[in-house]
Amino acid sequence: YFNPIFDGLCKLFAHVDNDVKNAAALLDRLIKDIVTQSDSFDLESFIPLLQKHIKRTKPYIRQLLVSWICVLDTVPDLNMLDYLPDFLDGLFNMLSDGNREIKQMADNALSDFLKEINDADVVELGPIIPILMEQSRSKERTNRLVAMTWLNDFIDIGKTALLKFYAVMLGSIMFCTSDPDKEINSLTKKANLSLMSLIQSTSIKFDLDPLLQTLTRELVSEFVTTRLAALHWVSMLHEKD
Repeated sequence: YFNPIFDGLCKLFAHVDNDVKNAAALLDRLIKDIVTQSDSFDLESFIPLLQKHIKRTKPYIRQLLVSWICVLDTVPDLNMLDYLPDFLDGLFNMLSDGNREIKQMADNALSDFLKEINDADVVELGPIIPILMEQSRSKERTNRLVAMTWLNDFIDIGKTALLKFYAVMLGSIMFCTSDPDKEINSLTKKANLSLMSLIQSTSIKFDLDPLLQTLTRELVSEFVTTRLAALHWVSMLHEKD
């Protein structure tokens, strides 16, 4: 009966009465103890419920959701990385929450998941790429910063396995190349050099058209830095092919 209980918890955490919220917090701790000690938790059936609630913006519900994501991630028999694309976008969106505690919780959770991806033997990175591409174009500085941090690691981890995503990854790099934030700018330069070096050195044959379409758009960018970066790419591809 976990799912209906959790659904009820989400409603009670947003209740206006403090006594109700305190009682819900007590129930929440009790259920967490039960779940972490259980060897039969059905994670697959819980994920759709998590997807449903992670779009909510009420701070108490967001705190509840992040705490559950973190708790389930600590259970040895549950592999949250398998379902990461299902709730990753929601975690990223919490980075722009007005509540500092929620932002910090989401940031910590994202850092933990990135570390797990780096440490894992095999992780399917492909479904995560579109989420990073969208977040790298966010209006929120923190979202762009974290997305570019992930992208840098993905280039190192995925290498030629991410060949079909090179063009969209390059699009995000070009977008952030002229970012006014120094930290984002530094990460973007690093990602740009890593991806360029990877493509330059690969002997695998691949279609240049998607890359060239991305670069053609950036050659008319209003930002000088972006146009220069695009020209360097065109020059490199010309030498390579």
